[in-house]
Amino acid sequence: MKKTWILVLLALAGCKTATEEPHTFDITAFGAAGDGTTECTEAVQAAIDSCSRSGGGTVRIPEGTFLCRSLFLKDRVDLHLEKGAVLLGVDDPEAYASFIPQHDLSRYDSGGNSANANNTGDRRWMKAFIHGNGIEGASITGEGLIDGRHVFDSLGEEGMRGPHTIIVGEVKDFRMEGVSVTRAANYAFLGYAMENAVFRGLHITEGWDGIHIRGGKHVEIADCLFETGDDCIAGGYWEDLCIHDCEINSSCNGVRMIMPSDGVEMRDCHIYGPGAYPHRTSGEARRNNTLFGVCLEPGAWGAAPGTARNIRLHDLLFENLSAPVSTSVREGSAADDLTLERITATGMKGNLTPVVSWNDQGFTTITVRDFTLSR
Repeated sequence: MKKTWILVLLALAGCKTATEEPHTFDITAFGAAGDGTTECTEAVQAAIDSCSRSGGGTVRIPEGTFLCRSLFLKDRVDLHLEKGAVLLGVDDPEAYASFIPQHDLSRYDSGGNSANANNTGDRRWMKAFIHGNGIEGASITGEGLIDGRHVFDSLGEEGMRGPHTIIVGEVKDFRMEGVSVTRAANYAFLGYAMENAVFRGLHITEGWDGIHIRGGKHVEIADCLFETGDDCIAGGYWEDLCIHDCEINSSCNGVRMIMPSDGVEMRDCHIYGPGAYPHRTSGEARRNNTLFGVCLEPGAWGAAPGTARNIRLHDLLFENLSAPVSTSVREGSAADDLTLERITATGMKGNLTPVVSWNDQGFTTITVRDFTLSR
């Protein structure tokens, strides 16, 4: 009874109880220094851990540059970067931890034994700056910046790529909103087996791929600006993925699907070249030309059983590319239906056709309506 009366009095006084207001943990209270030279890994991780133990809430990263090794997100923790805040990775590939999946994720492997082998069992490939492993309800938000600093790794992919900036696997209800990611040493974001994820208002510059998801169910990518050195959005085994209202600028491909997917919608986007930042694997020439707006090639990077279906691209503007859409279906994959509607493509460098195919096996049905092409 006494507790009940206390809650009533607090309510009448306009006060909030602990259960009504999320916990906030400022990393500087744990000893983090934003001078850009003092390593703050332990302090930032302590704030994340304390927030998680309290049941979740916000880890506040204030203005300043905070130098860190690998960090590990936890359930229901919002890593919030305020305006002027920078999370900066250390310049040593050996200082980053490898993401170790809780379950077998080898169905998402690709590249075989090539220089672009991407295998979940490869500790080098799975290195990352920020980890989220098997978590639920976590997020990265704010107006700040995450800087992967283009860490070079001679033992990494292609003999140069370092750790991914963010990697999450087997997560539910994940959100990234408002933040910027720059100079990814490999992918800015790599996700495996995600369910219910939202990426909104992000700005991703330089590096290799922007958002790369292998296994994603109910995913939304909206209102983002991509200016990447490789594919802006890539991956596969998507189910109910929607990309909309994005500005997509790449020195490779705008969107690249390398595994069969069911239910992909892309709408109200502007995909354009040349790339603001050079393709990082093109050697000294560092080309900036954009290849395809949307590249649909299930199986082209290794065996990927399944059928791509319900792929709808509509209300899009393509500018200054080789071609708007390309397809290539290989390695036991299949593809049923592709719909292109209300699309304008200008400044095309290759053949003036809505779709370019790289092999005889393609989508069994392609529907094209209201498609305008010009050089």
